[in-house]
Amino acid sequence: MASIYDVAAAAGVSITTVSHVYSGNRHVAADTVARVMEAAKDLDYSPRLSARALATGRSMILGVCFPAESSLLHRNPYFPALLEGLSAAAGKQGYGFLLIPNALGEDGVSQGELLGQLDGVIIADPAEDDVRLAAFLERDLPVITVGRWMSRQDIPWVDNDHSKALENLFIHLDEQGYERPLLLNKRPTISYESDVEQAFQRETAARGLPGRTVWCEDFFSQKTYDVAREILTAGDRPDVIIASTDSQALSVLQAASDLGIDIPGELGVVGEGETVLAASSIPPLTSIRVFPDKLGDLAVGLMLDLLNGGGGERSKLVPVELVVRASTERRSGMEASP
Repeated sequence: MASIYDVAAAAGVSITTVSHVYSGNRHVAADTVARVMEAAKDLDYSPRLSARALATGRSMILGVCFPAESSLLHRNPYFPALLEGLSAAAGKQGYGFLLIPNALGEDGVSQGELLGQLDGVIIADPAEDDVRLAAFLERDLPVITVGRWMSRQDIPWVDNDHSKALENLFIHLDEQGYERPLLLNKRPTISYESDVEQAFQRETAARGLPGRTVWCEDFFSQKTYDVAREILTAGDRPDVIIASTDSQALSVLQAASDLGIDIPGELGVVGEGETVLAASSIPPLTSIRVFPDKLGDLAVGLMLDLLNGGGGERSKLVPVELVVRASTERRSGMEASP
């Protein structure tokens, strides 16, 4: 395995210069940086975390938190994809991740011992009352959130552009002749749920339509199916249901099928996430594609900028994409996705 000495020799510089190139603590001329990086690439050299830690005075470890509902990490495809994006971006910069437990201070590890190992924390979908985030800020740990923290507006964040997503969706629904939309959402406790609901109300108000919303507190259980069935058997049945996740949308499709409701002739159904569930459902589900891997990359970039004292952007939005399939495609003129 190549060492820092090998890179220095190949680039014709001192090991101190190589260290400065990787740490960023001292200015190094651009042509020298290029020589060092080219030599490192040729030698397949990657500095160890311990070496970078010594050079930078940092632990080279970032904490990562997921929603307190721990089951979401393996039941919702969004979060593994986000973790992949975070890990890939952090690894390129020589950082490792430490998964922070939902309940700090358990398992014999004190909160101070755990958080004292970290250079910063990235937290996904923080709830308004997330005590973990408050604990990080009390220790002056740099924090980036994926999805805004609604309790404070000054925490740097990255997110998908949910507002634009609903705008594009309603253009499609207009083209398909839908006039009685309903939003199936969770009671807003995170920014995603709040943003989707606000955008839904804005788009329906602009069209003079009633902005009907039904809250369902579960994405995956029998309860979601029961709520969908109740909606579909009521006297004021909507002609399109926009669900806040693909899994909720599948419950709507199942309830409609059991009730003999034609999709999309009598009812359109939309999900969010563009997960594997969308393309494999019957009929295939129209869904909003989000990009958690990009969010992970941007979150790490904001964190490094914060750690390096940069004064760059404090928030970033990632564009989304509407994927139209048979569950809403009831008029000709637009190709449905396979």
